[in-house]
Amino acid sequence: MEGIRRTLVDKEVVILVDAEYEDMEVWYPLLRLKEEGANVKVAGAKKGKTYLSKHGYPVNVDIAAAELSGKKVDGIIIPGGWAPDRLRQNNKVLKFVKDAFNSYKVIGTICHGASVLVSAGVLKGKKVTCYKAIKDDVINAGANFLDKEVVRDGLLITSRTPSDLPAFCKEVILALAGKVREDITAIEALKLAIKAEEESYKFYSEAAKNVFDVEGRKMFQRLAGEEANHRSILEEEFDKLKEKPDWQRYEGWREIL
Repeated sequence: MEGIRRTLVDKEVVILVDAEYEDMEVWYPLLRLKEEGANVKVAGAKKGKTYLSKHGYPVNVDIAAAELSGKKVDGIIIPGGWAPDRLRQNNKVLKFVKDAFNSYKVIGTICHGASVLVSAGVLKGKKVTCYKAIKDDVINAGANFLDKEVVRDGLLITSRTPSDLPAFCKEVILALAGKVREDITAIEALKLAIKAEEESYKFYSEAAKNVFDVEGRKMFQRLAGEEANHRSILEEEFDKLKEKPDWQRYEGWREIL
């Protein structure tokens, strides 16, 4: 809408659903992210399928999980209800989530949604929260459980119940917009920096394809190459810090990113 700043224009976000999803945990983030300008798609086992929520409210699947690439989205939302029990048994879903996690994408789960992260094997050493019924599952998966309305560990955002949705969506939007918390660690900042280099590389590569001027094409190709090189440098630093993720906190990152 004119006059309202939308912070997530051009961001691609996928919400994973299945039968008996928790109504508010799908629809609140879906509408809130759209309001911010994000392109939100609902994904499930089969494109075109309609799933009913725990209370009978329908949602239509825009894209099949098998068609998704974790490297090509900006974020994933995994709501709760009984849907995660089915999603975590779908190998295509698990691959999508794990690829997104390894590609430094924003991942948000609420309630039972964290059980999908357990099955995807991405929780070791992460700070998370979830619905109390799966607390032991996330702890056994190597996570550090915190009983808070929202927990953000780098690009991973987790919450417990529908009443946490305002705080959850606020943190997801900040993460997708590239906003950095005041207590960010160096390793978290590097993840965001790598993501920024990926976005720049995609922009320059696309520009090189579309420009007709030869010199202009060469310029964008050169810029794309520089961004790829920057990412390689950052990934080397990231690999060094993985051995000691609680290295110094550095507020200066907030001025850079």
